[in-house]
Amino acid sequence: MISGKASARNDLRSRVRALCRMRPWYTVVLDAVIALGCALLDPQIREGFAPGEIYSPLSPSISGWLTAAAGLLLLFRRRFPVAVAAVVTGGLLLGTGSVLTVTVAYYSLARFTRPIRTVAIAAPLGLVTVLAIALVHLQRLGPRHGMDGSYRGVVLTVVLLAAVILPVLVGLRTLGRHPGWWNSRRAMLFDVCLVLLFPLANPAAALTAATVNDDALLLPVPVFATLVPLAGLTLVLRRRYPAGVALAAIALLPLVLPPLSTLPVALYTVAKYGRSRRQLLMISGAAAAMLLGWAYSTNLRVVTPLVMVLLVSMVVVPVLLGMYRGAKQSLLVNLRERAERLEREQHLKEAQARMQERARIAREMHDVVSHRVSLMVVHAGALEAGAGGDNEVARKTGALIGQMGRQALNELRDVLNVLRMDGADDQDPAPSLPTLDDVTTLVEESRSTGAPIALDITGDPRTLPADLSGALYRLVQEGLTNAAKHASGAPVRVEVRYLTDAVRVRVENDAPHGPSGTELPSGGRGLVGLGERVTALGGTFTSGGRPDGGFAIEATVPLDGR
Repeated sequence: MISGKASARNDLRSRVRALCRMRPWYTVVLDAVIALGCALLDPQIREGFAPGEIYSPLSPSISGWLTAAAGLLLLFRRRFPVAVAAVVTGGLLLGTGSVLTVTVAYYSLARFTRPIRTVAIAAPLGLVTVLAIALVHLQRLGPRHGMDGSYRGVVLTVVLLAAVILPVLVGLRTLGRHPGWWNSRRAMLFDVCLVLLFPLANPAAALTAATVNDDALLLPVPVFATLVPLAGLTLVLRRRYPAGVALAAIALLPLVLPPLSTLPVALYTVAKYGRSRRQLLMISGAAAAMLLGWAYSTNLRVVTPLVMVLLVSMVVVPVLLGMYRGAKQSLLVNLRERAERLEREQHLKEAQARMQERARIAREMHDVVSHRVSLMVVHAGALEAGAGGDNEVARKTGALIGQMGRQALNELRDVLNVLRMDGADDQDPAPSLPTLDDVTTLVEESRSTGAPIALDITGDPRTLPADLSGALYRLVQEGLTNAAKHASGAPVRVEVRYLTDAVRVRVENDAPHGPSGTELPSGGRGLVGLGERVTALGGTFTSGGRPDGGFAIEATVPLDGR
């Protein structure tokens, strides 16, 4: 029994923790300050009105407590934004809340609600509710304070902007780059502005300014005031269903009056985003026919210039403007796609040219270098076999030359495999490059030719990255080769120092005693290539003659981040 109670208690704690998610302390403090501020200020705002000026079916004390409770609900505005906005908006029907609480609730709705479709549905519905409640309050306040129609329209517009429209727009600015079915956040904000600012403000202006003649309405005024906002809500879908939005605007044209209709925006959308010109022609013709029929059924049938103005402004101009914008957008898209296609083709041509050049180099290396080295190995084998036991030096020399030739052929094969790779998708294994650990073998091979070479390795040897170790090995190799070319017989010193944060390699030789006995070709590119390798690894490279006539090359490569 005790374990069951403890389990229930732990389950309750876990639910409370899940409900109150761990959030940064400053967001908790901010939400608490906002909720307490609204809970304290909203009842004070209500007390500023005389009894009976604010509609509420409840007693003043109960309405005040409920207003404070609605403010405290803002503590949960990040976790349950839709529920908080719905409760706050529903409380307006009971005469609770104020513009301050509604503003925070609708900002949170747009800021913390995903997906965007929920915001697109909930925000306009809430705006219609706020509009209806505000009209009721203005009807009660107007006669007592001497408000005329235009003043009521200004007050109503300010209330709607402050309570719903601006908070929703500010909250939507934090969405991603491609919200919902819109191509960009800018397009989404533009459509929301159309819904909130254009069609939903028309019934307020029409009813408060008393400019609409009741005889011109085919429906009762309350139905008219509800139908116009609902027609405006269809503009949210205008980019996704342009033809459907246009047909809805045409069908509602005689019911909502042409000056308050969404027809121009719908026709512009069909002309810009429609599927075909035939569809645009049919929808435009239906709109013109419906507009002429409405004009004929009213006293506008005798005012031909006014009818022409309506046709031009509501049908001709939107269609032409939409066709122009659609053609311009299509042109820009085609130009962008063409530029991207040309760029891809250029990259392919460059890659093809590189592969052809690499294949040519591989063929030349195989035909020339591989052939010469193979002949060298064959002659070395003949020298080794012909010497026999009569000349031990010649036999060893032939064996050494053959071994070095076969090693050169293996390395050449690896290089040719790399050159013949088609691209990054090839899965051929990387060639087995020599490392700094093979320096001892390299020095022994050079000593076998009779060169006096000293090797000094200091510090704590460690495993180095393949690119770094291979570059340092090539540096020692190039230094020994240069010494054999230009200072044959002179002493050579190879130093490898493992420092704390770097590796330093130095190869130096003394001044030659006389002219070199061998004539080896030199292209002058070896030292340049070594410098490029070391610099690419973030190290420093120096080479040059010494005061005593010798020559030295040195490289220091850091180990930071390796």
